Amino acid sequence: MTQDEVIALLNLEGHFEGGYFRQTFKATHREPVITERGKRTSMTAIYYMLSTDNSIDHFHTKHSDGIEFYHMGLPITYHMIHPDGRYEKVVVGPDIKNGQQLQLAVAGGTYKAAELTPDESSTAEHDFGLVSEAVAPGWEPEDMIEVSAVELLEKFPQHKNIIERLARS
Repeated sequence: MTQDEVIALLNLEGHFEGGYFRQTFKATHREPVITERGKRTSMTAIYYMLSTDNSIDHFHTKHSDGIEFYHMGLPITYHMIHPDGRYEKVVVGPDIKNGQQLQLAVAGGTYKAAELTPDESSTAEHDFGLVSEAVAPGWEPEDMIEVSAVELLEKFPQHKNIIERLARS
């Protein structure tokens, strides 16, 4: 399948941080969870795609925890800067023999960026990577914390190279 076919079949649209997405679930059938920021649904889920023409999900963070689940296409590399300043890189993709993961849990408060990962060893003809993300408590727009390169560099100057490459200026 091509990128355009997947976008059409899954009804994806552009995401403000980069890539394409669609919310697929919001737990409105349950009582809301009370958080410091107000009432939230217990869980939400989305499809998320990066592609060769939209290959970066810029650094951001959110209050809730999330789990990424690999579905198809090229691997996606996640770059995380934890609140304590520790950097972590994880590739989510199908090649578990070579260290890729089928899922990745990211704790709320972790700064995360992602990029499509060319796979030179693969014969797949995909020009995209598709994952899902489940978030709990459920994601709301006001829980998204966009962050600039300047802000991240003030907090984590030791990660200058990755921040300058994957954060919004």
